[in-house]
Amino acid sequence: MELRQLEYFIQICKSGSFTKAKEELGVTQPTLSQQMRVLEDEYNIQLFDRGNKGVEVTEAGKILLNKGNAIMNLLEEARNEINGRNNKSTETISIGCCPTELEYLAPYFMRFHQKYPNILLKIIDAEDAENKVLEQKVDFGITAYPVSDASVISTYLYRQEMALLIHSEHPLADKSSIPFRSLKQMNSIMFREQNKSLINMYCFSWGFTLKSIIETSSTSVLIHWVRHGLGAALIPTSLLESLWDDSLRIVKLEGHIPYWEISLVYHNTVTMRSTARIFIEEMNSYVREVEVNLSCSGN
Repeated sequence: MELRQLEYFIQICKSGSFTKAKEELGVTQPTLSQQMRVLEDEYNIQLFDRGNKGVEVTEAGKILLNKGNAIMNLLEEARNEINGRNNKSTETISIGCCPTELEYLAPYFMRFHQKYPNILLKIIDAEDAENKVLEQKVDFGITAYPVSDASVISTYLYRQEMALLIHSEHPLADKSSIPFRSLKQMNSIMFREQNKSLINMYCFSWGFTLKSIIETSSTSVLIHWVRHGLGAALIPTSLLESLWDDSLRIVKLEGHIPYWEISLVYHNTVTMRSTARIFIEEMNSYVREVEVNLSCSGN
């Protein structure tokens, strides 16, 4: 049975005659009659009793009419839901992200917006991403800290390692890498405040303390100072990969390298939202893609 045959049948039942039904449907009476014969042949039963005063629906026809109306109602509901989804207002996903990772993940956020323009990403600086998730102030958190609450799901994203950013005229400019312990001899190190505890821990394991000339929360400030030859900066390698500047050089660290693991955290109820599931899938896909690209480029 075709959908149009069902529509024709229902209209005949409503109109009480083939003549009125053909006018409502905008088809010829031969077409209407032929389609009803096809429908009756398919079920091998008579749907109408035809008399001088019009047509009456048979008992079998009443069954088809009842089920047919239910089918048409379901189709209308589906149509309304689809139209509502297409025309609905923008949905929002809130993300508490540690500032260290905002610059690295910026390309992902842009790509996500381009792919899903009806989903608004609200990104909030948050060192305490897990607490923001627990308090339901954000849907997701991106953090370098391990979670402590069982109701928070943590998914590993990627590993951040540190390297040295120096000016092209720095004494180490011709080095591609140096041992981490070599930093002990340097007195012009700069790094971001967010990385201080990690750097101090690694230095302690090597038996020295690193004295910095500047600590800031801004990566751009560190890069600006390095460009002006004011020192060397310890910066995550993920950020250094985007620097294409003849005045700068990247020196990798050997051996016991400071690193931290970045995770996506969210409350165990957040995946109930379809937009949230999309965000998780896209984030994991992006991170894996970046890892493959870095591996292929030899970084």
